[in-house]
Amino acid sequence: MPKHKKNELQVFSEAFPPNKKGIREKHSVSSSSHLLLKNIEFNPDNIIYKPLTNKDIEETKNLHKEWFPINYSDNYFTKIFQEKSGKYFSIGAFYNILDKETNQNKEVIIGLALCEWIVGSNYFSKVFGKESTLEIIKNINYKEEVYSYIKCDDYHFIYIMTIGVLDEFRKMNIGSKIVQRIINTGLNNILCIGIFLDVIYCNNAAIKFYKKNKFIKAMTNRNYYNIKGNKYDAYVYLRIFTRNEKDKYRYKNSSVIKKSLDMLINPIFFIFKIIIFCLFFQCFRNKIKID
Repeated sequence: MPKHKKNELQVFSEAFPPNKKGIREKHSVSSSSHLLLKNIEFNPDNIIYKPLTNKDIEETKNLHKEWFPINYSDNYFTKIFQEKSGKYFSIGAFYNILDKETNQNKEVIIGLALCEWIVGSNYFSKVFGKESTLEIIKNINYKEEVYSYIKCDDYHFIYIMTIGVLDEFRKMNIGSKIVQRIINTGLNNILCIGIFLDVIYCNNAAIKFYKKNKFIKAMTNRNYYNIKGNKYDAYVYLRIFTRNEKDKYRYKNSSVIKKSLDMLINPIFFIFKIIIFCLFFQCFRNKIKID
């Protein structure tokens, strides 16, 4: 658990750049989740992964204050939570606890990701400063069999705008499960070929995490972040879906559909066979009577 200082809970995030002495400082929490989850006996079965809703906006704002050195405006969150076209989506990891004050179950956010659909390659190409998606992919040393199925530039990407896990629940595979759900969302879209994100150059924990989840450093955006008047570089990490990934996911889900159809069709087919048999038997009896 994070340590107390002057009766105040303190947390640590590598997204914050080090001070002039090269030291990262802890800072006060904004989220109420820490106190609600204090001294619980962790049980992974109590974690539920699902989209965030409007009632989660305030807690999402508080968590962003803890996790990131960027001052996100209220409009930033409003457009993500209230936009109806499907341009944005979110994934939250909720821990189910018993609220002692109300004696009712309560879902507490312990991790989340906010994502944006990038439709077509124009925006993507602008970010990378290349003319085409294929040129970008080839230039970051992906093997040809990875991108051989990509025949044009009119594809979709998922941009992970922000992703984080509560201080006490890091290194428990929660972040990876959130990322896997983002990957599945991309694989489920026939036009989506990958995911990308930005990370401040000094966030070694996040960089290690992205590499573990098969992201590759694609480029450096110089002076991308403006934090308290200082400029910091950002690394852009990219994960392209392989043909094998796309085919496996499609087969897995088509198998589920096939099983569902089989469950529906088999009883109908069985009833149909009984009807045919009865009709045949009736015809046979009628023939005997005629003879």
